[in-house]
Amino acid sequence: MKLSQLRIAPEQSGALITILVVAATNAWLLIGSETISTINIVAIMLCFVLFTFGFLLISQNGPLGEHNRLRTVLVGIEYGLVLVLFSLSPMTFNAILLVIWSALLPYFMPFKRALLLSPIWSALPWLLFSWVWQSSSGLWVNALLFWTFNLFALVMMESRKNAERQTERAEEANRELRALQDLMQQASRKDERTRIARDIHDLVGHHLTGLSLHLQVASRTASPDQRPAIDQCLGIARLLLADVREAVSDMREFNQLDLLQALNALTAPLKNKIRVKVDCQADISNLTLLQATNLLRCIQESLTNTMRHSRADELVISIYSNANQLHIDIKDNGGSASSNTNNVIQGNGLKGIQERISELNGSATFINSGGGFHTSLILPEAK
Repeated sequence: MKLSQLRIAPEQSGALITILVVAATNAWLLIGSETISTINIVAIMLCFVLFTFGFLLISQNGPLGEHNRLRTVLVGIEYGLVLVLFSLSPMTFNAILLVIWSALLPYFMPFKRALLLSPIWSALPWLLFSWVWQSSSGLWVNALLFWTFNLFALVMMESRKNAERQTERAEEANRELRALQDLMQQASRKDERTRIARDIHDLVGHHLTGLSLHLQVASRTASPDQRPAIDQCLGIARLLLADVREAVSDMREFNQLDLLQALNALTAPLKNKIRVKVDCQADISNLTLLQATNLLRCIQESLTNTMRHSRADELVISIYSNANQLHIDIKDNGGSASSNTNNVIQGNGLKGIQERISELNGSATFINSGGGFHTSLILPEAK
């Protein structure tokens, strides 16, 4: 990640100001001290600088990726810097950095585990401080107090993480609801148009056919001076019947579900988060409501997985026909640390995709590679 790509959120600003104040206080109290050398002071300031950059790198992009090994290593380095500061500086208020570090943990380990381990990683710096500085006066009172601050940071960040997840789920549900609502409205309009077309064909068409037959009979039995007018009426009736049939055919021909329109409703709210490209090279106008709904839900699940579990910034949806089969390929550019394409762990989301495609007599395969995650859906082409 380039430094130009760093984005500082308000909560990050608060942490950075706190680190700056703690560093400045260290410098102000230690400069001129007879027990702390200039080299030690420089080393202490370097620790603060490294801790600051580490914090910025770790806390980018909202919820941190639990599977990001680099960030996990950085979290361990951050804790090591706290230990170094406790050994280099006699200032007990440096434990504030441990509170900031504690706020990162809910994104890297289960909350209960962090809670159970908190006495250990909270006490270790104080044990090191006691050993290096040979100080015990009020030390364990400070340790106990700062441990409660660490617990507070853990609880608050766990609450925030849960709130973020609930917000994400609500947004996902809202996007899916809008897309499904669009499909349902299309299906409702399709049913209504079909009903109107059938009524026009059965009623108006029937009466116009009867009128034409009667006019034909009248033309044959009428006197010669009346035939031109009757023949003109017969021509108009036949023209009307042809127009009715054409109108009914048009209503049926253009009365299909538009899956692309529903996909746009699904992806439009995500323009600022991820680029979604849809390349449709197949005729999908004959999809049934069940097919369109299941495909939409599968694409929604793939989109959710990409945003939640990868670092992708682009998702490409390709729809094409091949050998009387409809293919839907969904690929992201998230990249995977593992290139084992035969070992995709299927959670409930991927199993749900397989179940929906199986309901359509199709198949679903998943490939995880260094280039990203690929979902391939194949089902019989609609006729």
